[in-house]
Amino acid sequence: MVRLNANPHEVSSAAPEAATPLATILDRQGRRLAWVAARLGVDASTVSRWRSGDRALPAARRTQLAAILEVDPIELAGFADADPPPTSADGATA
Repeated sequence: MVRLNANPHEVSSAAPEAATPLATILDRQGRRLAWVAARLGVDASTVSRWRSGDRALPAARRTQLAAILEVDPIELAGFADADPPPTSADGATA
């Protein structure tokens, strides 16, 4: 988001919002929303909402998207680069 200050010659940028995993993957691969939408049989506006995080990406679509984009579904869920959850001494998740 760009905000104009009191001085019309100064422009400041607010910190960008964190990209969703889908946005990161699409940008990295150079894929267009229409390309993804056509392969899933949905509107590009639906893919746009998933990309922006306005709508949650359903688990079934995550699996389909992963296959289309040739990535692990976990990466689309946003966990690929995350640290694993802590575990207790008996191996259970804390």
